[in-house]
Amino acid sequence: MLHVKCTCCNKEIISSSKLQTCGCENNMIVRNGTVTAQDLNYVVLIKSKDNIKNSGFLTNADLKYQEERRKRKVRKLTFEER
Repeated sequence: MLHVKCTCCNKEIISSSKLQTCGCENNMIVRNGTVTAQDLNYVVLIKSKDNIKNSGFLTNADLKYQEERRKRKVRKLTFEER
């Protein structure tokens, strides 16, 4: 169960099985513990009974791989024009 607040219109919504919206231009939608909106920067999670992982999703090995991958050079292909 989520308790979410839209900071655009200051409407608080508690999740349920029904689809619920805040009705402002941000169009926050809450249903079955999921939250969507036009801009999630304006959405504040007030209370949650579910376990939410606050740490990063990537492990140290994944981060190292991504850093190495970012340093790769892009190969430019040249094609012969006739």
